[in-house]
Amino acid sequence: MSINEIINKPITILKNSTISDVIKKLLEFKISRLIVVESGKPVGIITEKDIGLFLFSDNSKQGLDDIPISKIMKPILFVEEGLTPEESAKIMIEKGVSSLTVGSDENIKGIFTKTDLVEYYLKNPSEKKVVDYMTHNYVYTHSAAPLFKVVKKMFENKVSRIIVKNQNEEPIGIISFRDLFRLSIELGNEEGDSEYTTLDQMRKGFLSKEGFGDISLAREVMTKGIVSMKFNEKISSACKLILENNISGLVVLDGNGSIAGIISKTDIIKAIAE
Repeated sequence: MSINEIINKPITILKNSTISDVIKKLLEFKISRLIVVESGKPVGIITEKDIGLFLFSDNSKQGLDDIPISKIMKPILFVEEGLTPEESAKIMIEKGVSSLTVGSDENIKGIFTKTDLVEYYLKNPSEKKVVDYMTHNYVYTHSAAPLFKVVKKMFENKVSRIIVKNQNEEPIGIISFRDLFRLSIELGNEEGDSEYTTLDQMRKGFLSKEGFGDISLAREVMTKGIVSMKFNEKISSACKLILENNISGLVVLDGNGSIAGIISKTDIIKAIAE
């Protein structure tokens, strides 16, 4: 099997667009990346994580309608047709990317992501177990933590999602960049402003006591519920749960029901690459 069988048509955005345009499109299509085009040709790629990390580190006073995506976008990593999913997985791990594009800067034939490789693994399962590929370290916060502390921890660890625990140290939810994007738009609409006005505040508000980063708590922002599995289950079972729930990873529980770590799409890609 070659990657030609799993590639998809990419969703694009013009290079002269702004960050607010990107966020709106990502939420609209429920995706995590866009191919940037100029004069009909692909010139870069921009992801949800790129935007999130930029928003929480940029100190400029520009509004998001004024910041061009060219300031954030990254080069496209092209691969040739005919690669196997296993070879593609190795490239993703080596390059530290979550998608690969088939074709050239003259003609894109398709794009595929970690999700596509997870689907491939589910259709071509093995006996590999979660415990052998899971990540034992994970980033978490507590439900009563003010939002500015949560976002600061996400930024410091360069993660796009964080597990939320209650006072009994039980996982009860997850906060992702997408949750923060959505909250910003909702708050902006409630105030009757342009839907992206509050997004400008997000860069500083979520990270400061002066903004709503101090009055909003983790439990008020998180997506409730945790999808979990036991450490001794097969990776194919993890693939099924990840795809069914449209998430990027699962909480892994040990024999006592405590958190042992997480199994993410990246971990599954490592299993495919071997």
